Amino acid sequence: MHLDQMVDYIHGLPRMAGAPTLTRMQQALDNLGRPDTDYHIVHVAGTNGKGSTCAMLASILSAAGYCTGLFTSPFLDAFTNRIKVGGADISAADMARSFDMLLPVAKEAELTQFEFITALGLLHFSQAAVDVVVLEVGLGGRFDATNAIASPLLSVITNIGYDHMSILGNTLAEIAGEKAGIIRADVPVVTAVEDPSAWSVIRKRCLEVNAPIIRLGEDFTVTGIHSDLHGQLMRFAGRNLKMDQARTAMLGKHQLKNAATALAAAQGLRELGLNVSEDAMHTGLAEARWPGRFEVMSTSPLLIMDGSHNTHGMAALRETLDELLPKEDLLWVAGMMADKEVSAMLDYLSGRQVSLYACAPKIPRAMTAEQLATAAGKLGITAHPFDSVGAALSQALLDWRPGQAVLVAGSLYVISEARQHPFLDGKK
Repeated sequence: MHLDQMVDYIHGLPRMAGAPTLTRMQQALDNLGRPDTDYHIVHVAGTNGKGSTCAMLASILSAAGYCTGLFTSPFLDAFTNRIKVGGADISAADMARSFDMLLPVAKEAELTQFEFITALGLLHFSQAAVDVVVLEVGLGGRFDATNAIASPLLSVITNIGYDHMSILGNTLAEIAGEKAGIIRADVPVVTAVEDPSAWSVIRKRCLEVNAPIIRLGEDFTVTGIHSDLHGQLMRFAGRNLKMDQARTAMLGKHQLKNAATALAAAQGLRELGLNVSEDAMHTGLAEARWPGRFEVMSTSPLLIMDGSHNTHGMAALRETLDELLPKEDLLWVAGMMADKEVSAMLDYLSGRQVSLYACAPKIPRAMTAEQLATAAGKLGITAHPFDSVGAALSQALLDWRPGQAVLVAGSLYVISEARQHPFLDGKK
């Protein structure tokens, strides 16, 4: 099959299939010969920050000389973004090889869409003979397809906030219970969880299965030194490790926590026997990139894209805007999913000088541009609907003047479509 045929097949699979279970994935992995046991795995869960933390840790491991696999979701520019080795997307040829091996097994096990993608990634990493895989949870943790792996070397839980509540629960404690499902017996857990009720659940689970805990604020800390649109300088202090001049290109105070979590995870892996030097930590962290997270696409006009897709992400976005662009008026190109807390998300920027260019990405779950504009208007935000993400961005770019910033935010699906705009040709 050609790449587009494989992607069409995968996207044609059912998203859900009855009650949550790991049985289908475990059957498929067993029939594939357990490819997930051919390398070390770092399993990463959380509400926001998973992708950034995964990218930072994978970059550190690559800088340390390890052949590193990275599995994340969703994708921004191409389906192949989801499965990387050494920072490079899976090739069409390699994907076809693993796809052909997986297909009969997947049909027998009746894998769902995300289960198929997860199995495809785990199989490819085995075929590519990687040393370590940084594996991002898709949704929740307990019944997520990635949790069918035999056992990780290290588990990471970045933070816990409100998202996917119809599936994960209505309280942070309930959501934490789902995230805590990735915690395994005797496997160390690095966590940046701060909410007391969520932390209580995580801690209880760790104690039940004798999983050592490495927690932000207790076992490692981070302090920002300087930040601008080019990056951040920070001070990290962990167990037996201090870094006074660590750099990251990722912007926002929340990214300092993600960077610290990645460094703590790298230190944890070193304590477990991997050869990860301090130099590799410095280099890998500085070189790590994660598209669509307060990403400066252009400075004239000033164009920023941020994948904030829930209230937790919008809170971080507002904090970063106030820190780095406190005076700029915002030309906000926004599209949101109808099942999100749309009014609450909009409200995070309602105190800024904002003009909203409402649009809807090409996905059934999206709120219409007209509905979004109406919701914004009720909050006193000037808003106009547009027929597409591209049309909204084109108008915002035409309207831009010095002292303003074009901001694309509200959904990763909007970011994905916006990144295909002709203005960005050669800029990504």
